[in-house]
Amino acid sequence: MVEFQAHYYDGKSSASRAVRVRAYSSEVEIVGEEVRARIPLAAVKLAPPIAGTRRILQLADGAQLQTADEAAVTALFPKSGIVDILERRWPYAIASLVVVALAAWWAVVYGVPLAARLVADSAPLKVEAALGERTLQALDAAGCAPSALPAERQNELRQVLARLTSGIDDGYPYRLELRNCQRIGANAFAMPGGTLVVTDAMVKLAQNDQQLLAVLAHEVGHVRHRHGLRLALQSLGVGALIAALAGDAASVTALAVAVPSVLLQSGYSRAFEEEADSYAFTRLKEIGVAPRHFADIMRRLEASHRRVAGKDQHVLDYLSSHPNTESRIARALSQK
Repeated sequence: MVEFQAHYYDGKSSASRAVRVRAYSSEVEIVGEEVRARIPLAAVKLAPPIAGTRRILQLADGAQLQTADEAAVTALFPKSGIVDILERRWPYAIASLVVVALAAWWAVVYGVPLAARLVADSAPLKVEAALGERTLQALDAAGCAPSALPAERQNELRQVLARLTSGIDDGYPYRLELRNCQRIGANAFAMPGGTLVVTDAMVKLAQNDQQLLAVLAHEVGHVRHRHGLRLALQSLGVGALIAALAGDAASVTALAVAVPSVLLQSGYSRAFEEEADSYAFTRLKEIGVAPRHFADIMRRLEASHRRVAGKDQHVLDYLSSHPNTESRIARALSQK
């Protein structure tokens, strides 16, 4: 039996009554002036402790007991919950904070990217198509105009893409969009859903169509691995993951509002770039094009990057969102 003094509140008024509490194995007896009650022990709940105050035992109908007898409370509730245990043992509390910090780090570095990949792989193609169209609109709103290239040249470039994607049965309706983007410079983008955007400056920078084919192969790699959708999901968080997986039209529309800036400004990770490069090298060899053409266009982009660097801080060239140029050139040249 555990016995202790307490103050009883009936839950109907602020008045308190001094009572004597006797706790047995299965019930609690409360005795005091105008108070006499027997309550099942299982119906008594211990509230979390608050420093400098009495311990509170919650009873039915809003009634409660308050006591300063910590020893009695500990005896009555020897396992009063992890929070109470941590507050009594600071090393445990510190260890718990470390565990929480490590868990948060793992979630950000590994958990969210893993979840984004799983959700992206399960997301309906209509989700990607909607995001791709919204991203293309954002690109045009950023100052891109219709291509100034001759219509014949534009048709030739679309045939280049058709050659690259011929026989690829992945469900994406690949199409090429050409844009004249003065403030973006030589660049190419893979929109979610299969739309590839190449700027006039990129076309003019390339020495031949094989180099443009290499750029397009890389961008197709981003599409096939759903990198754009995954990047957006990682950046926008758990709510975006749920919206994409559910395919809810209203949620997708809200998601699409923020996605363009993420895709156009964040840039892909090293892992995404390597994955897209690997696909590009494999596909180029399948259609009889040497991966060295990828190295050639990357060198030209590197030289172009040095020329425009410092002239206009708003210029977003291809290399600003596709880092690690030297290692990527080396990989392309090592392909057999």
